[in-house]
Amino acid sequence: MTSRRTDGPPTPAPKSGSPRRAASPAAKKPRPLRARSGRRPGDSGTKEQILESALHLFAEHGYARTTIRAIAEDAQVDPALVHHFFDNKEGVFEAAVNSPLSVSSMFDELPSDMADAGTAEAAWLARTYLSFWESEETRYGMTAIYRAGLADSATSERLRARVEASTKGWAANSGYKDHPDADTRAALASGHLVGLALMRYVLKVHPLAEMDFEEFLAWVVPALELRLSTELEPRSAPKA
Repeated sequence: MTSRRTDGPPTPAPKSGSPRRAASPAAKKPRPLRARSGRRPGDSGTKEQILESALHLFAEHGYARTTIRAIAEDAQVDPALVHHFFDNKEGVFEAAVNSPLSVSSMFDELPSDMADAGTAEAAWLARTYLSFWESEETRYGMTAIYRAGLADSATSERLRARVEASTKGWAANSGYKDHPDADTRAALASGHLVGLALMRYVLKVHPLAEMDFEEFLAWVVPALELRLSTELEPRSAPKA
């Protein structure tokens, strides 16, 4: 039996069981698959990847302009998975300020040899905190946390609570923990370091932004020692 062609002689029909002709390259091209929702196969760090993506977007675009959908797209997951892990965008931020990507968690416990308030402690605190800003790998997280934390009342409250808890933990383990003004001194020292970090790394204020890191620390540490010194007491306001 033959099949008829309109533009040439008859062509024999393929016999039963004979191999088919290879499909054209166009026919072999697979159709694009839809992104699968849920956890990516074999990826045990999906939650951390979502958090990292969120921090990069917070740092680049700000908190208000970053959406759950954008976070999910950057992390290559379904938006439902972001909601599953963090509930909402505020939940993502709350996880960020309490994560290892946040330097505040490092001050919950000080090294055991930090018993001399104002000297070795000041040097350790300054180097530890500012090294997070100095490193390009963690600077984005620091920038994102502070930028998002100052964006609105909800995130500001979360950041405030974490900073307060961190400074109280710092004071409770510091060399001046028995001083009646320990919490106040820790808060003043925190403000000193945060302000300098924002000026150098975010606002890039001259000449702080151009300094070598070791030179910058050489200026920062003595001032921080004064903040921590128990010999320095608040000055009474002059009488009118």
